[in-house]
Amino acid sequence: MSIPCTFDELKQRPGPPLNAWGLYGEHDELGRLNLITPEAVKRGRDAIKHGICINLNLSLSLDPPISPMRGGLQHEIIGREYCIDSRVSFNTQMSTQWDGFRHFPYKHWPRQGVYTYHGGMTEAEARDPKILKYGAQNYARKPISSRAHLLDVAAYLERHGLPSLSFFDNTTAIPLKVLQECAKESNVHLEPGDILVVRTGWTEAYFALSADEVEARRKSMTGVCGVDQTEEVMRWHWENGIAAVVSDAGAYERYPSPVSPSIHEVFLAGWGLPMGELFDLRELTETCARLKQWTFLFTSMALNIDASIATPPNAQAIL
Repeated sequence: MSIPCTFDELKQRPGPPLNAWGLYGEHDELGRLNLITPEAVKRGRDAIKHGICINLNLSLSLDPPISPMRGGLQHEIIGREYCIDSRVSFNTQMSTQWDGFRHFPYKHWPRQGVYTYHGGMTEAEARDPKILKYGAQNYARKPISSRAHLLDVAAYLERHGLPSLSFFDNTTAIPLKVLQECAKESNVHLEPGDILVVRTGWTEAYFALSADEVEARRKSMTGVCGVDQTEEVMRWHWENGIAAVVSDAGAYERYPSPVSPSIHEVFLAGWGLPMGELFDLRELTETCARLKQWTFLFTSMALNIDASIATPPNAQAIL
């Protein structure tokens, strides 16, 4: 499927800024996942050169959990007469995650104090578990699997003698020029339906902290680094047909956003573009550097829970 309109046409559409509502059909619930065609998946298949499978998920059993407000995993082992079961309870965004379309709204649209979700869904509708529309079960119905590319921004900055990102606040952003130059150096050529994976180095910085430092960061963290919150960055994602984005940080973009609308608003509420956060890119980074290959097949199978707001990705890269 081709990109349904130009970015300039997108800017002129009625409704909240840069929304793509209805561009894939009146009853569509897949958003940018429509761009993952059989041809896009086969491009991913053709990127497999070595038969190496790499896990991209942090443990659900992290203790303490990364996000104190989302809590940790509750795991009970249940003995039965002839077998043993596990019963678990957890917030689907406590570790590696896909944000669903109902996770983040356009803020203060159409007026102050009103939050409008993807496709015009109201906050009451987004909170209603009986309403299935735009739930993350669609990530299971249409598995997020396609060709993907790693942009190792942390390595790019180090290689060029540039300052590293500030990981635990929103004072640094990744400008478009860095994304473009990193792609060029890694021989990455984007096509519609591809998945973009951006490494900031956040995971390594977090796990290098001592227990006391982790506790202090959990109390004092004011934000995260990520891609720049500019119209040119959003235009680049739209015009390249990127179907989903992934980061190793707690947000894909510099967050909280200093501008409105934020990338969270536009990508989730506006475009229906899945956003992956807290992905474990450590082994992938090492393997890509060793093989000099930054393009691969990405596969993900979400939890098939109706009306879900987010989901663990159960993702892997195959090189």
